[in-house]
Amino acid sequence: MKKTLLVSFLLMNGYWLFAQNERFYKVYEGKAGNMDATLLLCKSGNSFGGYVWFGKTQWPIPIYGGNRAGITDSITLAAGTEPYTLNLTGVFISEKFTGTSSLQLNDAPAKNGPLQMQVNNNRSFTAFSYFSAEDSAKLPAKIRNESTSDYIISTIWPEGNSTLDNAIKVQIRKMLELPATVATPAAWIASQVKKSAASWKATNSKLSPKDAADMGLSLSEQEETRIMVMYENEKYITLANYNFSYTGGAHGNYGTGLVVLNKQNGKQVRMADVLNTRGIKLLPAILDKVARLQFGIKNNLPLDQNDFLVKTISPSKNFYITSTGIGFLYAPYEIKSFADGDINLLIPFTALTNYLQSDFRY
Repeated sequence: MKKTLLVSFLLMNGYWLFAQNERFYKVYEGKAGNMDATLLLCKSGNSFGGYVWFGKTQWPIPIYGGNRAGITDSITLAAGTEPYTLNLTGVFISEKFTGTSSLQLNDAPAKNGPLQMQVNNNRSFTAFSYFSAEDSAKLPAKIRNESTSDYIISTIWPEGNSTLDNAIKVQIRKMLELPATVATPAAWIASQVKKSAASWKATNSKLSPKDAADMGLSLSEQEETRIMVMYENEKYITLANYNFSYTGGAHGNYGTGLVVLNKQNGKQVRMADVLNTRGIKLLPAILDKVARLQFGIKNNLPLDQNDFLVKTISPSKNFYITSTGIGFLYAPYEIKSFADGDINLLIPFTALTNYLQSDFRY
């Protein structure tokens, strides 16, 4: 594992500089341009990740970033999920994130404006610690192969022991395959990435220089797991389990698994808890309309004649709940090409009025 220099918080030119090894999970609320925005942000070292959504749509968008090159107190977060492209650039001053926001919808000109966000510590959001570990390896010089391996595991972890906290811990244990004997993930995930890097090096170091040369950079490997909160309101919380894997070839593969929990009792929410039988049967037709609207499809041709890989969109098992609707997340190649990335289709509750179970009639 790469060693980082331990640096305490320093106040420099009026800005708080984060320690290089700092990790946190925080909820920011405020304005991005002229829109209300909520940002669920995880930080590990100089790397940031999480989700952001806006007040009206409540459509969660994955966002990632880090320190701007050569400017240690300036952070750039970027997101790109059809139809939005978003950039947030600013500095952390105490509990505030201030700077500039740039939001583009489809091919329209970007809307630029100020970024003014403040940490929200109220009890409507679940309190989490954030643990992260990474390790890497390269082959001995005698192998004459420049392939490398990189392994990253990061996860939120509830700070309390309420019914909801314990239910979330159960879900995270399943996602990580964390043994019941392990109290918290910190030391365990550090050991897992270390073992993976050591195993990769031991296996590939057995190759002869000729065989290694023939295989070139195809020996490279990267595995990444990130567990975060995708969305949370007063009633429900959606956990996101992002996984990326590269084991050679043109590109890696990735996908995100979602789990929705009822915050009152900690139980996992199923589709039948949200929609009645008729509503579930109508989902493919409704998803068709949402996809056409989201991707600007104005003809009546089947979806597979409009750059989709399927004629009919079946409801994904990976769904999430917001205050305005129910969303379905599809991995690359599931309904569109790899170049299109994850496809996130959000159905407003207003389009499901006659099919909602009582708990979801906002």
